[in-house]
Amino acid sequence: MAVCTLGVAGSHLLHSETVGQKEAKSMAQKFFNESKGYVTPPVEYVYNGKDLTTHRLFTPFYVFNSPTGGFVVVAADNKAFPILGYSLQRKFNQGSMTPMVKSVLTDFARDMELIRYDSRIPSDAIEQWSAYPAVVYDMLRNPDNHDYYAASLDDAESFWMVRRHAVEFDFETSELEEYGVPDETASLNVERPEAPIVTPNGAGHFALSLPVEIRRMLVYDVAGNLVSHKTFANVTTAHADLAALPNGFYIALLIDRDGICHVVKLYR
Repeated sequence: MAVCTLGVAGSHLLHSETVGQKEAKSMAQKFFNESKGYVTPPVEYVYNGKDLTTHRLFTPFYVFNSPTGGFVVVAADNKAFPILGYSLQRKFNQGSMTPMVKSVLTDFARDMELIRYDSRIPSDAIEQWSAYPAVVYDMLRNPDNHDYYAASLDDAESFWMVRRHAVEFDFETSELEEYGVPDETASLNVERPEAPIVTPNGAGHFALSLPVEIRRMLVYDVAGNLVSHKTFANVTTAHADLAALPNGFYIALLIDRDGICHVVKLYR
């Protein structure tokens, strides 16, 4: 499983467009208006999944409850698909999340974290954001739409609809497990990879070390621009040369032999 540990906060650090709470709330309202067939009372913002991200640095999604019943999970980045999950009956309660629900949301949070580093253009996701009303209609009323599956919501016999993939790209992770049957052994612990050991060598030069082989190193500036990309073979230390770059913070991302991402903040 590929997991990235972010070094600094702020959605402006990486090249993607974040979705603010106000915009997400408007989308949640339209979702329930469409699902009920009438203008419903204002939705209530109840959760943002920030506790599921590395070091709680950013918001991966927003969850809104409807006074008429039900909840919807709206992505906080437009490089992902807009609606990640929903229920038309039960409301969302953070305090009563089962291991199953938390695991699904953690998967979403991980994918939202990784998509911020990805330079590919997510054409399918962009299309869904631009054609949002039609997407909701198809989601709710098209029997041939298999983008969502029914998953257990709590210990009772209630379900919510979960998007099979939060993003359209493969991050070298295994396929999402469909959590239709409770798994008593499910763990809430998400192992995070350790950050590289950084040794400053002066004048913008850094040595970044891992206990495993390093295959790639990508360095981004605070605007999310890729400023360095190197590949390696049979090394556990990568050397970053930022001498020609302006002073400031940079994000170095190391990908090890197993495809795991290790990220650290550098200051030039």
